[in-house]
Amino acid sequence: MYKSVVLASIVATASGKVFTENASHQKYMWDQFKTEHGKHYETFEEEVKRFNYFLENLKIADLRNEAEMKAGGSAVHGITKFSDMSQSEFQSKMLKSDISMRSKDRTVAKVDSTVTDATVDWTGIYTTPVKDQGYCGSCWAFSATEQIESDTMRTLGKTYVLSPEQLVQCSKTDFGCNGGWTEHAYNYVKKAGGIELDSAYPYTSYQGVTGTCQVDSKQFVVTVNSYTTVASETDMAAYVQATGPLSVCVDASQWNSYTGGILYSCGTDVDHCVQAVGVNPSANGGYWKVRNSWGTSWGESGFIRLAYGQNTCAVASDPTYVAVALK
Repeated sequence: MYKSVVLASIVATASGKVFTENASHQKYMWDQFKTEHGKHYETFEEEVKRFNYFLENLKIADLRNEAEMKAGGSAVHGITKFSDMSQSEFQSKMLKSDISMRSKDRTVAKVDSTVTDATVDWTGIYTTPVKDQGYCGSCWAFSATEQIESDTMRTLGKTYVLSPEQLVQCSKTDFGCNGGWTEHAYNYVKKAGGIELDSAYPYTSYQGVTGTCQVDSKQFVVTVNSYTTVASETDMAAYVQATGPLSVCVDASQWNSYTGGILYSCGTDVDHCVQAVGVNPSANGGYWKVRNSWGTSWGESGFIRLAYGQNTCAVASDPTYVAVALK
C-alpha cells in the first residue's frame, strides 16, 4: 500500500469520506500532512491560508472518489503533497504543457503489429528512475528527456540520465517553467546537436525560476534525428507491447489528489506531458502505466494507472518516440 493511501485511510471518517467537520480530526490530518511532506510556512497567516486550501482539497477528493465509483474505476483520491495548494495554483504551477504547440507537420505512423492479451511493463528495463520537476511547469522537458533516454537504451544499448534543465533553459521555442511541448524539445535537441547528462547540466528550476542557458556542446552524449507520432490508442498499445515506452501528453487536472488505483474519471483538456511505460489491454480492468515527474512520494511510487481503451485523460493525444544517435 502506498504512503499517501495509508495516510488517507488513517484519517478517513466512518462514512468513508476524507473530509470531516470535526475540528480535532482536521488538525490531526493537517499535522500528519505537514510531517509526511515536510511542510513549513513562514507566517501564521500563510499557514491558515494553506490549511483552508487543505480542507477544500479534502472535499474535492471526496467528490472525485464519488465520480470514480460511478465511472467504475478503482482510483482513490486523498491527501498528497499538493493538498495545501488551491486547484488554480496547482494548475498554474504544475500543468503548463500547451497542446496548441503540437506540430502540424508531424509524421504520424500506424504500428505494424497487433494488440495481444499480454501485460507489458518496461519500468527499469527501458526507463531511468522517477524524477521530480518541482514547482516548475517543465513536464514537457522531463517527458522529452525520458523518451530520449528510453529510446537510447532500447536502440543503442546505452543508459544515460539526461538533462531536462538544458531543455528548460535553452529551448527558445518553449517557455521554460512557463510551459512547452515535447516535439519542440526534440527539435531543439536535433538543432543544437545533442543533449548533456543531468550530472553535467543539473536541474535547478525546482522553485519555478528558469535561469539562463549554459549549454556546453562538448558534453553532448546523444542527439535526436527525428520523432514519430503513433496514430491511435490501439497503435499505442501495440507499440508499447512490442517495442517500448512512449512520451504522452494528458489532462492531469485531477491528478493532484490521486493516491492509487486505476483512474477512469478524467478530463480531456491536455495540459501535462509524461511517459507511458506499460500497458494491460484487457477489456475489463485494463490500464496504462504512466510515469510522472512529481517524485516518488506521489501516486503509486511516482506512477499512475489510467483506464485502457477509452482515451482516459486524452492519453492518445500525442504519443511519440524518437530516433537517436550517439555523439
